[in-house]
Amino acid sequence: MYRSKHRRPLFLALFSTFVLVAAACSSTPSDGAGDSVVRDFTEIQSSDFEFTVDANGVAKMNVTTSVEAACSIAWGETDELGFLHTDLDMAGGAHNKHEVILVGAEPGKTYSFRVQGATPDGTLFQSALATFTLPELPEGAGDAMGGDGAMGAGDAMALHGANLAESASVVSVSSEFSSSWTGSNAIDGDMTTEWATAGSGDDAFIEIDLGSPQKVVGVEFITRTMSDGTATTTEYTVTVDGGETFGPFAAGDPVDNRFAEAVFEGQILRFEVAASTGGNTGAIEVRAFAPPAS
Repeated sequence: MYRSKHRRPLFLALFSTFVLVAAACSSTPSDGAGDSVVRDFTEIQSSDFEFTVDANGVAKMNVTTSVEAACSIAWGETDELGFLHTDLDMAGGAHNKHEVILVGAEPGKTYSFRVQGATPDGTLFQSALATFTLPELPEGAGDAMGGDGAMGAGDAMALHGANLAESASVVSVSSEFSSSWTGSNAIDGDMTTEWATAGSGDDAFIEIDLGSPQKVVGVEFITRTMSDGTATTTEYTVTVDGGETFGPFAAGDPVDNRFAEAVFEGQILRFEVAASTGGNTGAIEVRAFAPPAS
């Protein structure tokens, strides 16, 4: 059984092709003569910390809390940590089920971590420093074609070149939830940031400028989603320079980006939500891919 460097053991579980390799372990802080303190995260923790890697190499941490809270994880290759990622739900929106993408974490490597949480009454909770080891990539990960016939990462990468959206600018959006959830988050290449609308639902759109007419061979719309299932885009379209519209295409997520072939030349691209579960719809990333370098 895998054990953390901390004195208390971590729980180890195996499910499907994912591996759980760490659990909570902490010591209770003293209250220092009645002053406000950071309390033990185990007081609100109702599930083990689960660290998984999907077939695309995306690492995630999941945990459930017994009360609604806003959570984040600090992690790194040493006890100095160095990376801080928050879960995928709305900032300031306390909830019970927490999922965090660990951008840059590598399958098979061991990392130190600490999880923090804050409840709506301002109480702060923190887990003790511990370690987790990410599972290796499942056998066959990255194959060109998935078992359901969907286009896999290997096949998609063979069909396209660079993501042109990362050097684009945002022309307009249907709405923005706040200054922390702007449209620019959808073209920054960062899977830990999101563009979220202020309740635009199926009327959500984002328009980007590639800077000059560009040849495009495919697109992606990586939907944001709330822990209760709302704000999930299921289909979207792309309109080029106010003229031809491509799609609808199936929206992707961090596990399955769902590359969609769309061949055109244009500068102003308008991504529109065609179907969703409503609410504060938006995107983690929208992408427009150049032809392969070859």
